[in-house]
Amino acid sequence: MDMTEHTILAKRPGESELEYHRRLVYGKQLDKTLADYDYSELSEYVYGKPYSADITRRMMYGSCRTLQLLDEEAEHSVTADDILGEIEAKKLELQKERYKMYDQRNALNKLIRERSRQEELNEIILDAVEAGRYPSLEYEYHQPIQSDNDLLVSLCDIHYGADVDNHWCLYNSDVCREMFRKYLDNIVTIGRRHNSENCIVWANGDMINGNIHHSIAVTNKENVIEQIVGVAELIAEFLAALSSHFTKVRFVCVAGNHSRIDPNKDKALKDERLDDLIEWYLTARLQNFENIVFGDYSKIDSTMYVLNVRGKKFAGVHGDYDGGKNGAHDINVMAGGDVYGILTAHKHHNSTDTVQGVKVIMGGSFLGMDDFCVTKRIYGSPEQMVCVCTKDGIECIYDVNLDVGLTT
Repeated sequence: MDMTEHTILAKRPGESELEYHRRLVYGKQLDKTLADYDYSELSEYVYGKPYSADITRRMMYGSCRTLQLLDEEAEHSVTADDILGEIEAKKLELQKERYKMYDQRNALNKLIRERSRQEELNEIILDAVEAGRYPSLEYEYHQPIQSDNDLLVSLCDIHYGADVDNHWCLYNSDVCREMFRKYLDNIVTIGRRHNSENCIVWANGDMINGNIHHSIAVTNKENVIEQIVGVAELIAEFLAALSSHFTKVRFVCVAGNHSRIDPNKDKALKDERLDDLIEWYLTARLQNFENIVFGDYSKIDSTMYVLNVRGKKFAGVHGDYDGGKNGAHDINVMAGGDVYGILTAHKHHNSTDTVQGVKVIMGGSFLGMDDFCVTKRIYGSPEQMVCVCTKDGIECIYDVNLDVGLTT
Protein backbone atom coordinates (compact mmCIF):
# COMPACT_ATOMS: atom_id res chain seq x y z
CA MET A 1 0.00 0.00 0.00
CA ASP A 2 1.30 3.48 -0.91
CA MET A 3 1.72 5.33 2.42
CA THR A 4 0.94 8.64 0.73
CA GLU A 5 -2.54 7.49 -0.32
CA HIS A 6 -4.06 8.17 3.09
CA THR A 7 -3.18 11.67 4.26
CA ILE A 8 -5.05 11.07 7.56
CA LEU A 9 -2.53 8.35 8.32
CA ALA A 10 0.51 10.41 7.37
CA LYS A 11 2.65 12.12 9.97
CA ARG A 12 1.74 15.78 10.35
CA PRO A 13 4.22 18.66 10.27
CA GLY A 14 5.66 19.36 13.73
CA GLU A 15 4.23 16.13 15.12
CA SER A 16 6.72 14.09 17.18
CA GLU A 17 7.09 10.33 16.70
CA LEU A 18 5.37 9.70 20.04
CA GLU A 19 2.50 12.06 19.24
CA TYR A 20 2.10 10.43 15.80
CA HIS A 21 2.11 6.94 17.31
CA ARG A 22 -0.42 7.98 19.99
CA ARG A 23 -2.77 9.54 17.40
CA LEU A 24 -2.91 6.38 15.32
CA VAL A 25 -3.28 3.99 18.25
CA TYR A 26 -5.94 6.09 20.00
CA GLY A 27 -7.69 6.68 16.66
CA LYS A 28 -8.17 2.96 16.23
CA GLN A 29 -8.61 1.87 19.85
CA LEU A 30 -10.26 4.80 21.69
CA ASP A 31 -11.74 7.70 19.74
CA LYS A 32 -12.49 5.52 16.66
CA THR A 33 -11.41 8.15 14.14
CA LEU A 34 -9.59 5.34 12.30
CA ALA A 35 -12.23 2.67 12.86
CA ASP A 36 -12.73 2.17 9.12
CA TYR A 37 -9.13 1.07 8.62
CA ASP A 38 -8.18 -2.56 9.05
CA TYR A 39 -5.46 -3.44 11.54
CA SER A 40 -3.33 -4.84 8.73
CA GLU A 41 -3.56 -1.53 6.90
CA LEU A 42 -2.36 0.35 9.96
CA SER A 43 0.58 -1.92 10.85
CA GLU A 44 3.12 -0.23 8.57
CA TYR A 45 2.08 3.25 9.83
CA VAL A 46 2.11 2.27 13.47
CA TYR A 47 4.99 -0.19 13.58
CA GLY A 48 6.84 0.37 10.29
CA LYS A 49 6.33 -3.25 9.14
CA PRO A 50 3.45 -5.22 7.67
CA TYR A 51 1.78 -7.58 10.15
CA SER A 52 -1.38 -9.57 10.03
CA ALA A 53 -4.54 -8.03 11.37
CA ASP A 54 -4.60 -10.32 14.40
CA ILE A 55 -0.99 -9.59 15.39
CA THR A 56 -1.40 -5.85 14.78
CA ARG A 57 -4.57 -5.78 16.89
CA ARG A 58 -2.84 -7.41 19.85
CA MET A 59 0.18 -5.15 19.50
CA MET A 60 -2.02 -2.04 19.39
CA TYR A 61 -3.91 -3.12 22.52
CA GLY A 62 -0.62 -3.26 24.33
CA SER A 63 0.55 0.05 22.86
CA CYS A 64 -2.72 1.71 23.88
CA ARG A 65 -2.32 0.59 27.50
CA THR A 66 1.28 1.79 27.59
CA LEU A 67 0.34 5.17 26.15
CA GLN A 68 -2.46 5.55 28.72
CA LEU A 69 -0.04 4.85 31.56
CA LEU A 70 2.38 7.42 30.16
CA ASP A 71 -0.42 10.00 29.91
CA GLU A 72 -1.56 9.34 33.48
CA GLU A 73 1.96 9.69 34.79
CA ALA A 74 2.44 12.91 32.83
CA GLU A 75 -0.68 14.35 34.44
CA HIS A 76 0.77 13.78 37.90
CA SER A 77 4.34 14.68 37.12
CA VAL A 78 5.72 17.93 38.53
CA THR A 79 8.02 20.04 36.40
CA ALA A 80 10.57 22.55 37.63
CA ASP A 81 8.28 25.34 36.41
CA ASP A 82 5.44 23.86 38.42
CA ILE A 83 7.60 23.80 41.56
CA LEU A 84 8.73 27.41 41.02
CA GLY A 85 5.17 28.52 40.41
CA GLU A 86 4.00 26.85 43.60
CA ILE A 87 6.83 28.47 45.56
CA GLU A 88 5.90 31.91 44.19
CA ALA A 89 2.27 31.32 45.11
CA LYS A 90 3.27 30.33 48.66
CA LYS A 91 5.49 33.40 48.94
CA LEU A 92 2.61 35.62 47.83
CA GLU A 93 0.27 33.97 50.34
CA LEU A 94 2.88 34.39 53.09
CA GLN A 95 3.26 38.07 52.19
CA LYS A 96 -0.51 38.54 52.39
CA GLU A 97 -0.63 36.90 55.80
CA ARG A 98 2.26 39.09 56.95
CA TYR A 99 0.39 42.25 55.91
CA LYS A 100 -2.72 40.93 57.70
CA MET A 101 -0.63 40.41 60.81
CA TYR A 102 0.75 43.97 60.55
CA ASP A 103 -2.79 45.37 60.15
CA GLN A 104 -4.08 43.31 63.08
CA ARG A 105 -1.16 44.39 65.24
CA ASN A 106 -1.72 48.05 64.36
CA ALA A 107 -5.44 47.72 65.09
CA LEU A 108 -4.69 46.02 68.41
CA ASN A 109 -2.18 48.71 69.38
CA LYS A 110 -4.72 51.40 68.46
CA LEU A 111 -7.37 49.69 70.59
CA ILE A 112 -4.94 49.38 73.50
CA ARG A 113 -4.03 53.07 73.24
CA GLU A 114 -7.69 54.10 73.09
CA ARG A 115 -8.63 51.92 76.05
CA SER A 116 -5.63 53.11 78.01
CA ARG A 117 -6.63 56.73 77.43
CA GLN A 118 -10.25 55.92 78.28
CA GLU A 119 -9.28 54.10 81.47
CA GLU A 120 -6.92 56.90 82.43
CA LEU A 121 -9.65 59.50 81.93
CA ASN A 122 -12.13 57.37 83.85
CA GLU A 123 -9.69 57.10 86.76
CA ILE A 124 -9.08 60.85 86.72
CA ILE A 125 -12.84 61.50 86.74
CA LEU A 126 -13.41 59.03 89.58
CA ASP A 127 -10.66 60.72 91.58
CA ALA A 128 -12.28 64.09 90.94
CA VAL A 129 -15.67 62.77 92.04
CA GLU A 130 -14.24 61.24 95.21
CA ALA A 131 -12.40 64.46 96.01
CA GLY A 132 -15.57 66.53 95.61
CA ARG A 133 -18.73 66.55 97.67
CA TYR A 134 -21.78 65.99 95.54
CA PRO A 135 -25.32 65.66 96.87
CA SER A 136 -26.90 62.24 96.99
CA LEU A 137 -29.61 61.79 94.41
CA GLU A 138 -32.60 59.85 95.68
CA TYR A 139 -35.10 58.17 93.38
CA GLU A 140 -38.72 59.21 93.95
CA TYR A 141 -41.38 56.94 92.56
CA HIS A 142 -43.57 58.60 89.93
CA GLN A 143 -47.03 57.25 89.26
CA PRO A 144 -46.98 56.27 85.57
CA ILE A 145 -49.42 58.06 83.33
CA GLN A 146 -50.60 57.33 79.83
CA SER A 147 -51.11 60.03 77.25
CA ASP A 148 -50.82 60.62 73.53
CA ASN A 149 -47.61 62.67 73.63
CA ASP A 150 -44.00 62.89 74.82
CA LEU A 151 -41.66 65.85 75.24
CA LEU A 152 -38.51 66.08 73.11
CA VAL A 153 -36.18 68.33 75.12
CA SER A 154 -32.96 69.80 73.73
CA LEU A 155 -29.87 70.12 75.93
CA CYS A 156 -27.37 71.42 73.44
CA ASP A 157 -24.20 73.53 73.48
CA ILE A 158 -24.01 73.97 77.25
CA HIS A 159 -20.33 74.95 76.99
CA TYR A 160 -19.87 74.32 80.69
CA GLY A 161 -16.59 75.82 81.89
CA ALA A 162 -16.75 78.97 79.78
CA ASP A 163 -16.21 82.18 81.73
CA VAL A 164 -17.52 85.13 79.71
CA ASP A 165 -18.18 88.68 80.80
CA ASN A 166 -18.81 91.16 78.01
CA HIS A 167 -21.50 93.66 76.97
CA TRP A 168 -23.73 90.96 75.52
CA CYS A 169 -23.08 88.01 77.80
CA LEU A 170 -22.38 87.06 81.37
CA TYR A 171 -21.80 83.33 81.64
CA ASN A 172 -20.01 81.03 84.05
CA SER A 173 -20.70 77.81 85.94
CA ASP A 174 -22.99 79.53 88.45
CA VAL A 175 -25.02 81.19 85.70
CA CYS A 176 -25.24 77.85 83.91
CA ARG A 177 -26.74 76.27 87.02
CA GLU A 178 -29.38 79.02 87.22
CA MET A 179 -30.24 78.41 83.58
CA PHE A 180 -30.72 74.70 84.27
CA ARG A 181 -33.19 75.57 87.06
CA LYS A 182 -35.14 77.93 84.83
CA TYR A 183 -35.21 75.40 82.02
CA LEU A 184 -36.40 72.65 84.35
CA ASP A 185 -39.33 74.80 85.54
CA ASN A 186 -40.34 75.49 81.94
CA ILE A 187 -40.20 71.83 80.97
CA VAL A 188 -42.33 70.76 83.93
CA THR A 189 -44.89 73.47 83.09
CA ILE A 190 -45.07 72.40 79.44
CA GLY A 191 -45.37 68.75 80.45
CA ARG A 192 -48.28 69.49 82.76
CA ARG A 193 -49.99 71.63 80.15
CA HIS A 194 -49.96 68.76 77.62
CA ASN A 195 -50.19 65.93 80.17
CA SER A 196 -47.03 64.51 78.58
CA GLU A 197 -46.15 60.93 79.38
CA ASN A 198 -42.39 60.67 78.74
CA CYS A 199 -39.47 63.06 78.38
CA ILE A 200 -36.64 62.49 75.89
CA VAL A 201 -33.58 64.66 76.56
CA TRP A 202 -31.25 64.99 73.58
CA ALA A 203 -27.82 66.42 74.33
CA ASN A 204 -26.23 66.95 70.94
CA GLY A 205 -22.72 67.99 71.79
CA ASP A 206 -20.52 70.73 73.22
CA MET A 207 -21.61 69.98 76.74
CA ILE A 208 -18.17 71.21 77.84
CA ASN A 209 -16.35 74.25 76.52
CA GLY A 210 -13.09 72.36 75.96
CA ASN A 211 -9.99 74.10 74.70
CA ILE A 212 -10.13 73.95 70.91
CA HIS A 213 -9.43 77.68 70.41
CA HIS A 214 -6.80 79.72 72.21
CA SER A 215 -9.38 82.42 72.96
CA ILE A 216 -11.51 79.75 74.60
CA ALA A 217 -8.70 78.03 76.48
CA VAL A 218 -7.57 81.18 78.26
CA THR A 219 -11.12 81.90 79.48
CA ASN A 220 -11.94 78.42 80.76
CA LYS A 221 -12.53 78.62 84.48
CA GLU A 222 -12.20 74.85 85.00
CA ASN A 223 -9.90 72.41 83.32
CA VAL A 224 -11.53 69.85 81.06
CA ILE A 225 -11.86 67.18 83.77
CA GLU A 226 -13.57 69.66 86.07
CA GLN A 227 -15.78 70.64 83.16
CA ILE A 228 -16.80 67.03 82.52
CA VAL A 229 -17.60 66.31 86.16
CA GLY A 230 -19.29 69.69 86.65
CA VAL A 231 -21.64 69.45 83.69
CA ALA A 232 -22.30 65.75 84.31
CA GLU A 233 -23.43 66.58 87.85
CA LEU A 234 -25.71 69.34 86.56
CA ILE A 235 -27.25 66.99 84.01
CA ALA A 236 -27.59 64.23 86.62
CA GLU A 237 -29.53 66.56 88.95
CA PHE A 238 -31.57 67.77 85.96
CA LEU A 239 -32.54 64.22 84.89
CA ALA A 240 -33.23 63.18 88.49
CA ALA A 241 -35.62 66.11 88.89
CA LEU A 242 -37.38 65.31 85.60
CA SER A 243 -37.82 61.69 86.64
CA SER A 244 -40.32 62.73 89.31
CA HIS A 245 -42.58 64.38 86.71
CA PHE A 246 -42.62 61.87 83.84
CA THR A 247 -43.26 58.17 83.46
CA LYS A 248 -39.91 57.67 81.75
CA VAL A 249 -36.94 59.94 81.07
CA ARG A 250 -34.67 58.92 78.19
CA PHE A 251 -31.23 60.41 77.63
CA VAL A 252 -29.53 60.39 74.23
CA CYS A 253 -26.38 62.18 73.19
CA VAL A 254 -23.70 62.71 70.59
CA ALA A 255 -20.34 64.45 71.00
CA GLY A 256 -19.55 67.94 69.73
CA ASN A 257 -16.46 69.52 68.26
CA HIS A 258 -15.54 71.47 71.43
CA SER A 259 -14.82 68.24 73.29
CA ARG A 260 -12.23 66.87 70.92
CA ILE A 261 -8.95 66.01 72.59
CA ASP A 262 -6.65 67.57 69.99
CA PRO A 263 -7.33 71.28 69.35
CA ASN A 264 -6.22 70.80 65.73
CA LYS A 265 -9.36 69.61 63.95
CA ASP A 266 -7.32 68.13 61.10
CA LYS A 267 -5.36 65.92 63.50
CA ALA A 268 -8.14 65.12 65.96
CA LEU A 269 -9.72 61.67 65.74
CA LYS A 270 -13.49 61.81 65.25
CA ASP A 271 -14.03 59.03 67.79
CA GLU A 272 -12.08 60.72 70.60
CA ARG A 273 -14.44 63.27 72.14
CA LEU A 274 -14.65 64.01 75.86
CA ASP A 275 -18.43 64.49 75.66
CA ASP A 276 -18.68 60.69 75.38
CA LEU A 277 -17.50 60.36 78.99
CA ILE A 278 -20.58 62.16 80.26
CA GLU A 279 -23.06 59.43 79.36
CA TRP A 280 -20.75 56.89 81.03
CA TYR A 281 -20.73 59.06 84.17
CA LEU A 282 -24.50 59.57 84.16
CA THR A 283 -25.21 55.86 83.73
CA ALA A 284 -23.24 55.13 86.90
CA ARG A 285 -24.52 58.15 88.84
CA LEU A 286 -28.20 57.44 88.15
CA GLN A 287 -28.17 53.66 88.14
CA ASN A 288 -30.72 53.50 90.96
CA PHE A 289 -33.31 55.58 89.12
CA GLU A 290 -35.76 53.06 87.73
CA ASN A 291 -37.37 55.36 85.17
CA ILE A 292 -34.25 57.00 83.72
CA VAL A 293 -33.09 55.13 80.63
CA PHE A 294 -29.72 55.29 78.87
CA GLY A 295 -28.81 53.60 75.61
CA ASP A 296 -32.39 53.35 74.32
CA TYR A 297 -31.29 54.49 70.88
CA SER A 298 -29.00 53.32 68.07
CA LYS A 299 -25.53 54.84 67.87
CA ILE A 300 -24.75 54.49 64.17
CA ASP A 301 -21.39 56.17 64.64
CA SER A 302 -19.68 58.42 67.17
CA THR A 303 -21.09 61.34 65.16
CA MET A 304 -24.69 60.16 64.63
CA TYR A 305 -27.53 58.32 66.35
CA VAL A 306 -31.06 57.20 65.45
CA LEU A 307 -33.96 57.64 67.87
CA ASN A 308 -37.58 56.50 67.81
CA VAL A 309 -40.19 58.84 69.28
CA ARG A 310 -43.81 57.68 69.17
CA GLY A 311 -43.07 55.66 66.01
CA LYS A 312 -41.25 58.50 64.23
CA LYS A 313 -37.59 58.11 63.28
CA PHE A 314 -35.21 60.91 64.25
CA ALA A 315 -31.51 61.17 63.42
CA GLY A 316 -29.25 63.12 65.78
CA VAL A 317 -25.97 64.92 64.98
CA HIS A 318 -23.99 67.77 66.48
CA GLY A 319 -23.80 69.62 63.17
CA ASP A 320 -20.10 70.36 62.72
CA TYR A 321 -19.95 67.82 59.85
CA ASP A 322 -23.29 68.78 58.34
CA GLY A 323 -23.12 72.34 57.10
CA GLY A 324 -23.52 71.70 53.37
CA LYS A 325 -26.64 72.38 51.35
CA ASN A 326 -27.22 68.64 51.02
CA GLY A 327 -26.80 68.03 54.75
CA ALA A 328 -30.37 66.88 55.41
CA HIS A 329 -30.35 64.54 52.42
CA ASP A 330 -26.97 63.05 53.37
CA ILE A 331 -28.01 62.45 56.98
CA ASN A 332 -31.24 60.80 55.84
CA VAL A 333 -29.31 58.45 53.55
CA MET A 334 -26.64 57.65 56.16
CA ALA A 335 -29.32 56.94 58.76
CA GLY A 336 -30.96 54.38 56.49
CA GLY A 337 -33.70 56.58 55.04
CA ASP A 338 -37.28 57.20 56.17
CA VAL A 339 -36.11 59.85 58.65
CA TYR A 340 -38.93 62.05 59.96
CA GLY A 341 -36.73 64.63 61.68
CA ILE A 342 -33.10 65.60 62.25
CA LEU A 343 -31.98 66.85 65.66
CA THR A 344 -28.95 69.10 65.42
CA ALA A 345 -27.10 71.87 67.26
CA HIS A 346 -23.75 73.69 66.83
CA LYS A 347 -25.06 77.04 65.56
CA HIS A 348 -26.20 78.37 68.96
CA HIS A 349 -29.78 79.30 68.08
CA ASN A 350 -33.14 77.60 67.90
CA SER A 351 -34.37 76.86 64.43
CA THR A 352 -36.98 74.72 62.68
CA ASP A 353 -37.19 73.96 58.99
CA THR A 354 -38.37 71.32 56.54
CA VAL A 355 -35.79 70.26 53.95
CA GLN A 356 -36.74 67.78 51.24
CA GLY A 357 -39.58 66.49 53.39
CA VAL A 358 -37.42 66.07 56.51
CA LYS A 359 -37.92 68.28 59.55
CA VAL A 360 -34.69 69.87 60.82
CA ILE A 361 -34.84 70.81 64.52
CA MET A 362 -31.89 72.85 65.80
CA GLY A 363 -31.39 73.37 69.51
CA GLY A 364 -29.87 76.59 70.81
CA SER A 365 -27.11 77.19 73.33
CA PHE A 366 -26.78 77.99 77.04
CA LEU A 367 -23.84 80.20 76.16
CA GLY A 368 -24.84 83.47 74.51
CA MET A 369 -22.05 85.49 72.92
CA ASP A 370 -18.52 84.64 74.02
CA ASP A 371 -15.54 86.63 72.76
CA PHE A 372 -15.16 84.33 69.77
CA CYS A 373 -18.74 85.09 68.69
CA VAL A 374 -18.16 88.81 69.21
CA THR A 375 -15.14 88.83 66.88
CA LYS A 376 -17.06 86.80 64.29
CA ARG A 377 -20.14 89.05 64.70
CA ILE A 378 -22.32 86.05 65.59
CA TYR A 379 -25.22 87.24 67.70
CA GLY A 380 -27.16 84.85 69.88
CA SER A 381 -29.04 84.61 73.15
CA PRO A 382 -29.27 81.61 75.50
CA GLU A 383 -32.19 79.39 74.53
CA GLN A 384 -33.30 75.78 74.15
CA MET A 385 -36.25 74.02 72.55
CA VAL A 386 -39.04 71.71 73.70
CA CYS A 387 -41.11 69.78 71.15
CA VAL A 388 -44.41 68.05 71.92
CA CYS A 389 -44.53 64.81 69.90
CA THR A 390 -47.43 62.50 69.10
CA LYS A 391 -47.70 59.50 66.79
CA ASP A 392 -48.21 61.99 63.94
CA GLY A 393 -44.93 63.76 64.66
CA ILE A 394 -44.18 67.15 66.19
CA GLU A 395 -47.41 68.79 67.31
CA CYS A 396 -45.96 72.04 68.63
CA ILE A 397 -42.64 73.64 69.55
CA TYR A 398 -41.66 75.86 72.48
CA ASP A 399 -38.68 78.21 72.34
CA VAL A 400 -37.44 78.49 75.92
CA ASN A 401 -35.48 81.64 76.74
CA LEU A 402 -32.77 80.86 79.32
CA ASP A 403 -31.82 84.45 80.12
CA VAL A 404 -31.76 84.59 83.92
CA GLY A 405 -31.65 88.38 84.07
CA LEU A 406 -27.98 88.78 84.97
CA THR A 407 -26.04 91.66 83.42
CA THR A 408 -22.45 92.81 83.54
